[in-house]
Amino acid sequence: MFHDRDLKPRKRSYYSFSKNYPSRRTGTTYAIGETRARREKERRANVVYAVAMVVVFAVVFAAAYVGISLYERPISDDGAAVQFDGTYHALYITPEELGGGIAFELFSDTLADSGANAVLLDYKNKDGRLCTQADETAGEIGASAATSSAADTVARLKAQGYRVIARVYCFCDPLAASLLPGCAVTERDGATVWLDAPARSGGQPWLNPYSEAAVTYLLSAVESAVEFGADMVLLDAVQFPTGDRAEQAAFPGETESTYSRNAVLQRFIERAKEAARDVPLAVAMPLSAVPAGDAAAYGGGIFDSAADFAAVELTRDGLSDGDALGETAYAAAMDDAAFYTAASAAVEARLADNYRTSGVLYILPAGADASQLSGASEKQTALLRETAKAEEAE
Repeated sequence: MFHDRDLKPRKRSYYSFSKNYPSRRTGTTYAIGETRARREKERRANVVYAVAMVVVFAVVFAAAYVGISLYERPISDDGAAVQFDGTYHALYITPEELGGGIAFELFSDTLADSGANAVLLDYKNKDGRLCTQADETAGEIGASAATSSAADTVARLKAQGYRVIARVYCFCDPLAASLLPGCAVTERDGATVWLDAPARSGGQPWLNPYSEAAVTYLLSAVESAVEFGADMVLLDAVQFPTGDRAEQAAFPGETESTYSRNAVLQRFIERAKEAARDVPLAVAMPLSAVPAGDAAAYGGGIFDSAADFAAVELTRDGLSDGDALGETAYAAAMDDAAFYTAASAAVEARLADNYRTSGVLYILPAGADASQLSGASEKQTALLRETAKAEEAE
């Protein structure tokens, strides 16, 4: 009978210097090696188990965090962050926040905590600059923004369910007035561009409401705001310039026109409504101009217009002791609660008497408490913020 010469008997123990010690790669399995292999398998199993427990803990923690976050934030059935119920409750977003980045992330927290379902942004600011890229005339005069970051931010907001109110400053537009030929208000000589203050004091030119080229440019801004994604367009500065130098201003085309100053503004609002198509249109005005208008700024009143909403700025500017706010006489000593109650009552009474405007958008100053408006949850509101107020003061 033949025997394999390489076959070695199994041994129970070895010296570390032995030729066939199990740690050597001899290709032979020994009994002592079986215990070592089992220990190695157990060590690997313990490592796998520990890793698995860490993964499970991380998944559970993440799920709990997401669940708590969603619980604390209003969620609609379709997964949107905000439920729009047909009534705008907007919060102003600054140009820096609209640009994205960390400023927008911080604003997102403020927006969620505010309970707002919409944002108010300056699509075309009082300097005449747009918040986003635009074509044609706006691009030619340098009014168009260099980036599309605002459009990206608006897309994020709309994806979360927020509505967008795009404010367009109209005849207060020093950029277009400076660069568009024949569009500016002039001095009485009809040739020199008029400024609303001395040049050394930072005076700015204005667009002329009687200029067809100026009106066409503004209507194109309304159209582009709708394309930008506006759910409402808010026209501001639909007026003639006022102030100490207003008497020196001339408006080429006025003497030849059959429209009065009030009529030319009303006609502009009608054309803006057409440009906005199915998007609601609002026109801003101070509270002081609601009862009887403002002869200097509007040549009358613009509360009753083709716009869907009269956007009333609820501030005390322009009010004097004794002025009528509905059935209440205004007094500078009135506290905010009494002021907002009287102001909203006066606006509602004016709304009931008008022929065309169907609603009111209340523009509240920074720090205002919207709940002080009677039936506030049913009223369209837009709340400004301290940052916006500071920018306007500059």
